[in-house]
Amino acid sequence: MSVDFNSPEFIHQLREALKHARETEERWQPRRGERIVDAFKASDLPAFVGGADPEAYLEWERKIDRLFDFKDLDDDKRCKFAILKLSKGASLWYEAMKAKRVREGKEKIDSWVSLKHKLRKRYVPSTHRLSTYRRIADFRQGKLSVSEYLDEFQNLAIMGELEEIEEQKIARFLRGLNYNIASTVELYQYSDFDTLCSLCLKVESQGKPKYGSRSNSESSKPKSWSKPESKFVGTPNN
Repeated sequence: MSVDFNSPEFIHQLREALKHARETEERWQPRRGERIVDAFKASDLPAFVGGADPEAYLEWERKIDRLFDFKDLDDDKRCKFAILKLSKGASLWYEAMKAKRVREGKEKIDSWVSLKHKLRKRYVPSTHRLSTYRRIADFRQGKLSVSEYLDEFQNLAIMGELEEIEEQKIARFLRGLNYNIASTVELYQYSDFDTLCSLCLKVESQGKPKYGSRSNSESSKPKSWSKPESKFVGTPNN
């Protein structure tokens, strides 16, 4: 059967089909200013199995909070997804807590803020923050490279949830840095923490420490760092 593409009936049907297609497309387009968010699945989240390591819990909490923020989920949905990711010992703890609340006539926990509070109370001892602050106060570079020292320095700050101004952070970093590097970078100008870190890495690259054992009597002594190249520290060659 042939179709008359010029007939009024065909043109009317074509117009209706195009109109329907445009309306369908507009229905699925985000409104102006509306954020496009991918579908969120529980499989996107890491699981928490419980255990005696408080840092294991705190790291899990930080990870899923970042995902929750990225997906812009409300507090109620955050709580539901977090419960789904409690596994093994953590899952048993949650079920026991839920049963106890039912027996006591308390409402079920439907807030991620409330659930985090309960989880921290169970898996992060009250002494953990104090011990973390002690680790921060006692932390020194020692035989760590500047890069390793920086990573651990940042990690301890996250663990202790420190809130520092830039000057406090710089002072703490310099206090734990090996003296020969700290005393060298103090000769240069730096306006922020990132610039300081770059200077420290540069100084280290100019005079890397060598921890070899030349003799039994020397093996237990820390080896001194080699002097940075004269062109870097600004001292003339002899």
